[in-house]
Amino acid sequence: MSLEHAILGFLRQQAMTGYDLKTLRFDHDAQHFWTADQAQIYRTLGHLENRGLVSSRVRRQRSRPDRKVYSITPPGVEELDRWAASPAPLPPLRDPFLIQLRFADHLPDDDLLHVLRERRQAMQQRLDSLRARAFEESRGSGRDSILHQLTLDAAIADARAGIDWLDNSLETLSALIEQERQTPGKQPRLFAPRTDERGSTS
Repeated sequence: MSLEHAILGFLRQQAMTGYDLKTLRFDHDAQHFWTADQAQIYRTLGHLENRGLVSSRVRRQRSRPDRKVYSITPPGVEELDRWAASPAPLPPLRDPFLIQLRFADHLPDDDLLHVLRERRQAMQQRLDSLRARAFEESRGSGRDSILHQLTLDAAIADARAGIDWLDNSLETLSALIEQERQTPGKQPRLFAPRTDERGSTS
């Protein structure tokens, strides 16, 4: 399970609380490739501790609530190394935007193009943010820094590919819309209503 191993990896670098894992690691270091909410992190830490892969100790604080700090155990290190050396399967294809696009055939032309343009703007913002992070964090030369940079490179490549696809999609749909508008008798929208076997429209 990738969340478990992500937590083991971060704890191998440094002992942390569940809160620190969320704010310092998943909300920053890993935000471009993995997300996790606080409840998931604490639940997973409990599972890992039950399996002996992490241990915890309570750190007393004078003026603030006590902190429960988690550390990776030797069996946790062994499990992390075993997992890191195993081929990772391709993730399942699951994109809500593509489902939205697949069934947008009844939208008016302007609404359909607006959906694509909004998506492109969001992807451009993501790309700009990733490039800024990659520039800020490009100073490291050790193996850990280089591997982290490679994860940013992967996210940048994915965002660039998404923008290229959106540009092609907008060009294709705009050309079809213009073609339909110049065709006599065509309705002023990209797709005509569907007709079922009985001849009724939907």
